[in-house]
Amino acid sequence: MHYLNEDHVLLFLIQVLVLLVFAKILGGLCQRRGIPALAGEILAGILLGPTVFGRILPSFQRAIFPPDVTQVTMLETVSWFGVLFLLLATGFEVDISTVWKQGKSALLIGIVGVLVPLGIGALVFPFVSAIFWGSQATRLSFTLFLATAASITAISVVARVIYDLDITKSDVGLVSLSSCAVNDLFGWLVFTIVLALAASAEQQAEQPFNPGQLLLVLSEIVLFGAVCLTVGSKVFGALTTRLKGSALPQPATTLTLIACLGLSCGAITHGIGIHSVLGFFIAGIMAGNTKAISEQTREMISQTIHAIFVPVFFATIGIKVDFLQGIDVWLVLLFTAVAMGGKFIGAWIGARMARFSRPDAISIGIIFVPGGAMEIIVGILALEMRLIPESVFVAIVFAALFSSIAVGPLLAWSIRRREEVDVGGLLVRDAICLDLAGKSRWEVIPELCGKVAQVVSALDAQTLAQAVREREEIMGTGIEKGVAVPHARLKQLGAPLVAFGRSKTGIDWDARDGLATHFVFLILTPQEEEGLQVQILASIARVMTQTDIPGKIMDAESREDVFGTLNQALRIEQPPSRRDPHRRVTNV
Repeated sequence: MHYLNEDHVLLFLIQVLVLLVFAKILGGLCQRRGIPALAGEILAGILLGPTVFGRILPSFQRAIFPPDVTQVTMLETVSWFGVLFLLLATGFEVDISTVWKQGKSALLIGIVGVLVPLGIGALVFPFVSAIFWGSQATRLSFTLFLATAASITAISVVARVIYDLDITKSDVGLVSLSSCAVNDLFGWLVFTIVLALAASAEQQAEQPFNPGQLLLVLSEIVLFGAVCLTVGSKVFGALTTRLKGSALPQPATTLTLIACLGLSCGAITHGIGIHSVLGFFIAGIMAGNTKAISEQTREMISQTIHAIFVPVFFATIGIKVDFLQGIDVWLVLLFTAVAMGGKFIGAWIGARMARFSRPDAISIGIIFVPGGAMEIIVGILALEMRLIPESVFVAIVFAALFSSIAVGPLLAWSIRRREEVDVGGLLVRDAICLDLAGKSRWEVIPELCGKVAQVVSALDAQTLAQAVREREEIMGTGIEKGVAVPHARLKQLGAPLVAFGRSKTGIDWDARDGLATHFVFLILTPQEEEGLQVQILASIARVMTQTDIPGKIMDAESREDVFGTLNQALRIEQPPSRRDPHRRVTNV
């Protein structure tokens, strides 16, 4: 029997320490510059691995990261925990209930957003030379794998980018997240089929191909997923609610329960014959779809996963692969073009089919571009199954990094190119409430809607409140630093308007940072003006989270003071021809 000795443990601790420190430092530096942290974390591994450190000081690099089987296995184990829990956290972002409430728009964009890049990849990748095939690959399995890798969108990158640009709570942000959830579900279903085909091909040398066995595996995984996402999700929600009412410490108990769920689902999918990462992804969706877990707890769980395991996982990628030796520039350019172009075109077509405006369709198309961690994980699984060599894996990593870095500036450009909205001119003076009586968001919404109905006689308070409440039930509108932005689009509204309410005691709006909400902006826009919400929400979020305006509003003693402060902070200089249409309602 083989036992670990103290030297193994000591070197393992040094390895994890070095990887974690470098990954967190470089990841943090990237985040400060608007670049996803995974870029810095992978760069840490490239610097410490054979690509850089191994060329400058090869003996020292091998001393810290020796090719010893025991050391490699220990580090690989931690790395795989990173992969598995990253998929768990990714599944946490997939809200099935939101997808159903969004109706056909999310399904249409998500499915078309997968099928188009799949189709483009299926047309392009068969012509890639056989020298880029893995030892266990056929033309079919290689093509299907690359096409699938090029079609999956990184929902975690998407969530971060639209959050940074303050459009998470807009209809475009909501439908984009819902569509990306569909994309991930459908994409991983396709990849499950590819894995099953590859596994069957690998066994074909030992025994004849059995299509019945393949269908059985696929049927089992579909049945397992369906049970988990319906009955399983409800059972898990009930169990979580019961544990929250017990004396057990929170959120530690919830985190333990979610980890156990992931381990169980991973073991089951592995037993079925599909990789365990799919089980962790399904477990994340199950856990994420219960309302018993607050936004604050979700954020704490996500931060726990991303604090240790994920940085080490991305850093170990650079330790295992020599990026200079394995790079093929033309292959990198080809895969990047197919992946980014295919996903953009697919999501754009889906958005136009769902009747989104051209500006919104462009933004949604850009949002679908990043491959991020999802492409990399798919690449690792293919590398493990010997479907691809290191050169193809390097191309996938570069494409994932470039698309994740590019999506932020591209999305910001798509928002800036829209016609600017004078948000200050939309604020209704007589719909400002200095002391909200409501103690919950469900009481505050009808209170503010009543204020609006008093000012604009054509609007009915009950109808307004119902529309805003329905939108709030799909996804909460609490943002950080005590601000909430409930909103709705209405057919009977001729021009956009904004009402405002202040609560000095604070309201629980289930915001991600866990803070009570003191400032509520009710945003109402016409049904046909889809693009307005993005600009209005982004402008309000910027002013209320990045300036000293909240302090001034909290100290204001009159409605005039609040109106003057907000009007000035949110106003932009525009020609009268662009300003007048939005002022008709505010002067009522």
